[in-house]
Amino acid sequence: MGARGVPDLTQRELAAVRGILDRIAGLALFLKQSPPKELDASVLYAYLARMKEIQGNTDNGVSLVACLMAKEYLNRDLDMIPFDAAAKPQGAPGLDIDERTTAGARVVAEIKTTVPYGTNDLGAAQKNSFERDFAKLNAALGSNRYFFVTERRTFDLVRAKYARKIPGVKVVLLPSGESFVA
Repeated sequence: MGARGVPDLTQRELAAVRGILDRIAGLALFLKQSPPKELDASVLYAYLARMKEIQGNTDNGVSLVACLMAKEYLNRDLDMIPFDAAAKPQGAPGLDIDERTTAGARVVAEIKTTVPYGTNDLGAAQKNSFERDFAKLNAALGSNRYFFVTERRTFDLVRAKYARKIPGVKVVLLPSGESFVA
């Protein structure tokens, strides 16, 4: 941790976080303006399109912040070699985290910011995405393996329905740090 409880960030991480904060500030300013009051489709479209433009790819921002939370967790849990959580573009193929401890042990992780589609289960596309991530983690035997999730319902679903598919993987609910080993 750096000064005043702010985590130590790499230059790339810092730039990404500043970009997210700038987009949030821009959206807040935009939303202070009077919203459209008429049911004119072209006016509503222009308003929504501007909101979308200001926000940018919010999913990538959410994923990056989840990566930063995972990095903080790993740095508390293990003696990690410093790494840049923003080095790998969000959505790029491969493991979300594939790093090393100072003792040379491999640390791999997948991170999900998924909100379950169903009340009691994931949606079909979500299940497929989880299965792909489970396969990547299972292929990394002998490593410190983590499956990070950001939503309580997702954490509970993984524990109840999917833990058997990732034996030995530590499942962690971010940002609370609650965890179990599957």
